[in-house]
Amino acid sequence: MHTFGLKGEVPMAQSRTVRGQLHRIGPLLVLAVGVSAIIGAVGLSLGELTAPGPGLWPFIVALLLTGTALVLVVIDDPEDYEPWTSGTARIAGGVAGLAVFIVAFEAIGFLLPAFLMLLLWLRIFGRESWRWAVGLALVGSVGLYLLFDQALGVPFPDDVVAELVGG
Repeated sequence: MHTFGLKGEVPMAQSRTVRGQLHRIGPLLVLAVGVSAIIGAVGLSLGELTAPGPGLWPFIVALLLTGTALVLVVIDDPEDYEPWTSGTARIAGGVAGLAVFIVAFEAIGFLLPAFLMLLLWLRIFGRESWRWAVGLALVGSVGLYLLFDQALGVPFPDDVVAELVGG
């Protein structure tokens, strides 16, 4: 059976199937982000080399990102990737949890989203008991709120829980 690729380990029959090309999804997503960043940077105005506009550095970074993605789309070796496992699903769940935290943080403040995120991470990723997870999540979220909002004066969105307790 013929093989192709840099290492010659992937059978050609498998490489032509959709399943054999799944490793290209990541680079294609990065390529899409790079192209949209280029469009956004041009919209900010590139200026000139003697008087750079606000979009020049984002444009340069987006070009590098797009170029790297193009290289990965063309020469990326599927043998470099680990198989999908239950650990992969946990990582995807963690990223989804961060996305929910960001949306909730803007909507209802810091304390409740931070408590829930810490609780989730301690229970699922840390495999802590409920007693430890609830205690650490409570201490962690209140401690971080006091540190950043109260002590350092970092402006947070209005916090629903802090307003309920008079903070």
